[in-house]
Amino acid sequence: MIKPILLAILIIFLSLVFSPIANATGEVTLGGKIDDGDLSIVTSVDHSWQGKRFINDVEFDYRYKDSNNVKKTNRGLIAFKQRYELQSRHYLFSLLRFDYNEFRSISSRIQSTYGWGYKIFKTEKLKMSNEIATGLLYTNNGNELIFRNSLWISYDVAPKIKFTNKFLYEVTTPEYIRNETSFDYLLTDTVKIGFKNIYVEDPVSDNILSFNIGYVW
Repeated sequence: MIKPILLAILIIFLSLVFSPIANATGEVTLGGKIDDGDLSIVTSVDHSWQGKRFINDVEFDYRYKDSNNVKKTNRGLIAFKQRYELQSRHYLFSLLRFDYNEFRSISSRIQSTYGWGYKIFKTEKLKMSNEIATGLLYTNNGNELIFRNSLWISYDVAPKIKFTNKFLYEVTTPEYIRNETSFDYLLTDTVKIGFKNIYVEDPVSDNILSFNIGYVW
């Protein structure tokens, strides 16, 4: 139980160190729940910066859950994406991602994909984009062709309240589904609080609802 907490603290510390990088935006959140012997921890980091030709994105996500000292969830991912803007609504991207799930038959996987993204809506209040990609999934059992589709929606419900939903579907063996929904309230320009729900099928489904506090830059 101690190791997940220390990992979450370490990730937040590193994010605060690197957040002042020029032309960079991002956020780090830490959340969880302790109730009647149940413990859940949700930690995420998103960091983006503009390079000479590409927009670079780094994503980190870690989730842990136990019930009465019995571990139920121990999974995480780290991904690096580069985007090349073709015009105001279209872009190409490459993605390198590592994901881990202790309770999956193949616990560690690496994927390398290339795809196309389209910004469906881009207004002051509503932003929506969809990405389609294909590539290879690398595991200890060999390589596998992978297809993935990701739909992202962000809506400003009120001046300081934001709704976000990220849906990801991957055609693999077994298939991978992840849906993340969050409501956030900006306390200041850099501090936010909110609720987040993460549902995953990988291959067994699990669901974690957490209260979060975050730092935005």
